Amino acid sequence: MRTSMIEIMKDHFQQGLDTAKCMGATAAKLAFYHTERTDCRFEAGRLKDTGGREAISYSIEVLVGSRKGNTSGNRLEDLDTMIEQAVTLGKIGSVAHFDAYPVPSKVAKVKTHSEKTLSLSREKMIEGCQHMTDLLKAYNPDLFIECSASRVESEQLLVTSGGVCHDVTGTRWKLGASVQRTADTDMLFAGYGRTWSDLNAFYDPNDIAKKIITDLRRAEPIVESPRGKVVAYLPPETIAQMILPVFMGTNGRNVAKGDSPLGGRLGQQVLAPSLTILDDPHQDYATGARVIDNNGIPTRRQTIFDRGVLKRFLYDLDSAGLAGAEPTGNNGCTPHSPKMLRGGQSSRELLADIKDGLYIRDIIGFGQSNIVNGDFSGNVGLGYRIENGSITGRVKNTMIAGNLYEILKQNVLLSSDTEHEGRYPHVAIEGVSVSAG
Repeated sequence: MRTSMIEIMKDHFQQGLDTAKCMGATAAKLAFYHTERTDCRFEAGRLKDTGGREAISYSIEVLVGSRKGNTSGNRLEDLDTMIEQAVTLGKIGSVAHFDAYPVPSKVAKVKTHSEKTLSLSREKMIEGCQHMTDLLKAYNPDLFIECSASRVESEQLLVTSGGVCHDVTGTRWKLGASVQRTADTDMLFAGYGRTWSDLNAFYDPNDIAKKIITDLRRAEPIVESPRGKVVAYLPPETIAQMILPVFMGTNGRNVAKGDSPLGGRLGQQVLAPSLTILDDPHQDYATGARVIDNNGIPTRRQTIFDRGVLKRFLYDLDSAGLAGAEPTGNNGCTPHSPKMLRGGQSSRELLADIKDGLYIRDIIGFGQSNIVNGDFSGNVGLGYRIENGSITGRVKNTMIAGNLYEILKQNVLLSSDTEHEGRYPHVAIEGVSVSAG
């Protein structure tokens, strides 16, 4: 950071804990966020804007007996006033299922800050966006093209009445592009982007543009969609979206409230034996890298499903108290950085083995059914027909539906290659219901 505020905020927050106690709080935590951002954006193939901004904010949570009060702000001179408001709200707030914040524990060492990322200049970001624009225009000059790039440096601080005083710095870059192709009444949208904490080979404008061009080329012929229950081929970006209902099932709060279909099923075969799913917040430079949760509990690498067997539910501090369980260090009872272990064949081999199926590149409106139970439905925003191991063209007016737990318990095949973060492979699953207008 050009000017770090961590040491100043440590003093403010320690005083804030004393203030909260004097006002009647039985426990308190204060969190501080400070970011500096540089970015650029292209629209309609030309540079639209570029700039930089700095932002600070803080949040306050207090316990007043058995109830919680929360406030937030961005003016440091208002900190005492916001603490007073939090205590006032705590007297009538929601019931807390814990009575104290945990004491400090040893945390892992994970790399989240990269000096190389700080070397990513505004000029280089503009150059990258211009390069993507030029490649996409060369493919089709009639495309409506948007590109963007950004670099962020951040620092965070957590101070609690349990004795935790933890600060961390981080970096992040993003690079992506999207296009719209219109021909009469037909509109096609395609896009791709990447983000990472360390500036490395993942930052590749050329590769990002080529992936979008591949999607556009595959979409040139329009073919009839398959119907009925078919094999669906899901690239990493799509399986990352479709797996979300499963994480709603392992959400400890949903389990404690009786809303999860996985309640009472620990140790049972829930998914196919090919599926092992982890939460790995300790991968250096990953977007979900984190060593401590927002209550001061250390994070850990943990297996959620082991070869399809449900191994654990995820809890934050409050939901753990509700369920009578131990907290797992997961904010909102969701994984920080989910990862699906890969399979044994390449994505090309996986695709080549499909005689008739649907390649789902993008879903619109996913989760319109009872998604907590695993039911899903949605429109295929961008999808292709697979025939005899080859992509033959784009499908239109196609919908998918099914129950995720049912289809993920059948024959599920995983590729040996993954997306750039290494979190998700390509997946082929049977039994997805497909209808077409």
